[in-house]
Amino acid sequence: MHLRVVDRGAGHLPRSADGCVQPFQRLGDGGTASYDGIGLGLAVTKGFVDAMGGEVVIEDTPGGGATIVIALEVTTW
Repeated sequence: MHLRVVDRGAGHLPRSADGCVQPFQRLGDGGTASYDGIGLGLAVTKGFVDAMGGEVVIEDTPGGGATIVIALEVTTW
């Protein structure tokens, strides 16, 4: 199963894609942008998804922005 969370904002910088799932990482760090939050959302998401044997992938959104893809295996009982 793939769950996609699509954002039409500024997107992510390709050089920082691996690091943006680390705790306390935000797109505006070091710049003049002002964002709410402390940068834990993707780190927590990755922790939960990793614990379930899944994968978190960050893609560019066509037209601008970033898409977070959560891939989980679906099992039947």
